[in-house]
Amino acid sequence: MKTNDRLLAIDSSGPGWRESVPDVPQQDVTLMRLIRVASQGITAFTDPMLRPAGLTESSFHTLVVIVASGKAGITPTSLCEQVGQNRANMTRILDLLLSDKLVRVDVHERDARRKRVTITAAGRKRVKTYASRFAPIVAESFGALSPKDKQTLEHLLRAVIASMDKAERIVSRNA
Repeated sequence: MKTNDRLLAIDSSGPGWRESVPDVPQQDVTLMRLIRVASQGITAFTDPMLRPAGLTESSFHTLVVIVASGKAGITPTSLCEQVGQNRANMTRILDLLLSDKLVRVDVHERDARRKRVTITAAGRKRVKTYASRFAPIVAESFGALSPKDKQTLEHLLRAVIASMDKAERIVSRNA
């Protein structure tokens, strides 16, 4: 329900954006806001389902990425990049997952700074349990799109993400 309200707010605030920030193309602002609403929509259905298990969307996403890394595991830095969290948040997430025995963190024998995170059997089971619960909700979330539409959306989102990477480099150079 809130997602539709957010869409209405985006639509009704368009003229105000145009007047108050004329140097930024309104369509670009609208696209950014739509992406944010979509992200909020994902959180709106994942967090309530995960809360009883002591998880959030971010901690579950972290578990999924660790499962996908296989037996080799993944570094905390790579987790930050793939999940979209800063180091402090990822440390907090990993501490919670460690305390629940869902992941294991191994320290390199010669260099204590190098770590690898791997999934435990309990973590793998938790991912499998919740992934099956999410399947019908995710399907419904994208139900309005045909397979071709989904392919097009994926292509466009990848292009936007690549552009954002370029924008981040501009910000880094000017910082």
